[in-house]
Amino acid sequence: MKTILVMGGNQFLGKAICEKLIKEKNKVYVINRGTRPNIDGVIFLKGDRNNEEELKNLTKALSVDIIIDVSGYLPSQVLTLQKVMKGKYSQYIFISSASVYENIDTFKLTKENNKTGGNINWGSYGKNKSLCEDILINNTDEKSKYTIFRPFYVYGVGNNLDREIYFFSRLKYNLPILVPNDDKILLQFGYIDDLVLAIESSLFNKNYYNNIFNISGDEIISIVSFINICASIMKKEPNIRFIDLKKEKILSRDFFPFRSINLFGDISKIQQLDFVNKTDLIKGLYKTYSYLEENELLNTPKRSLIEIEKS
Repeated sequence: MKTILVMGGNQFLGKAICEKLIKEKNKVYVINRGTRPNIDGVIFLKGDRNNEEELKNLTKALSVDIIIDVSGYLPSQVLTLQKVMKGKYSQYIFISSASVYENIDTFKLTKENNKTGGNINWGSYGKNKSLCEDILINNTDEKSKYTIFRPFYVYGVGNNLDREIYFFSRLKYNLPILVPNDDKILLQFGYIDDLVLAIESSLFNKNYYNNIFNISGDEIISIVSFINICASIMKKEPNIRFIDLKKEKILSRDFFPFRSINLFGDISKIQQLDFVNKTDLIKGLYKTYSYLEENELLNTPKRSLIEIEKS
């Protein structure tokens, strides 16, 4: 049994990690503000990680084997956590993002050694995630190790972002699906359970120490192909309409759940450690759709102004 501190832990990835760790009989602490329910079995420590004094008091008597940081978005958050937990953990696992890569919008496979610093298309998010990585690496001493994962698009049961549900809901109600520009953009999706499996595989695993890994599914796919898979699962015929962003003078994120740029990369580094994804895209989307339908979560979607205009 391992003692693990999860920063976050009460939505999507954090929740899935905690569920897996509890199932494997680990002792799991979570620190979050308690704005959402925490799963049964975790030891909940209510607090704001942005408040150093509060975090210090919460962790005063706490010593763990591993920290899994899901909610670290600012370098100050990582620095503060390292400071208050100094000497009280062995491995710090940080969930970063593929948005740290500067030149990801190309047709080349992005590798872990590509230049980072944040991609302009993700605004400050990618830049801050990159700075978080730098802080973690630079402040790791000989008594502890770090492991960094850079996921591409993560999907699956429990996703709190309007992504898969965006397509499934429009298909269910026979609404047009507007796609930015054309079908040249390529994306890479990783199922939530596979990301959790990768994190679990890294626990106390020397092959993962002081290392960075891209993590995602095996398939690289176009937006239209993604929509067609969703439609085939639902036995629907998709009504896809392309939108010229320049002509309409809008951004893809004004109406669409993905940015109109490539997001895919090389995952061979983690595969060399015998990591294998268990869920392909079709299976993962089927699981996601089944969950949404069974739990009556596919309601009539709220449409953007341009969707209404183009209907």
